[in-house]
Amino acid sequence: MNPGLFSANKSTNSVKVSFRIPYFTQWGQSLLVCGSVPVLGSWNVKKGVLLSPVHQGAELIWGGSITVPKGFQCQYSYYVVDDNKNVLRWEMGKKHELVLPEGIRSGHEIEFRDLWQ
Repeated sequence: MNPGLFSANKSTNSVKVSFRIPYFTQWGQSLLVCGSVPVLGSWNVKKGVLLSPVHQGAELIWGGSITVPKGFQCQYSYYVVDDNKNVLRWEMGKKHELVLPEGIRSGHEIEFRDLWQ
């Protein structure tokens, strides 16, 4: 994290949103999050946000973050992609809803922990 991004000297109206999802992939595959707004690719998977894997015990947890304005909301889904962001698999069912809680303070971080649908 860039400490200057949320320094006390600046008045900022942004919030860091982190995504976390447990999911096992095959070698050469990655997870990304794509959604209904430009910062998440506007449903264009090639412009989605690639997530990074971290092993936690026996689980593989994928995570990543974006910075958004307070009051932000959107829909999003997760996709399994290859190295060129070609879609190999996607979540079925209803899209995830991201709605920031009222009263969240600028500079705070919200973490969304999801499960593959």
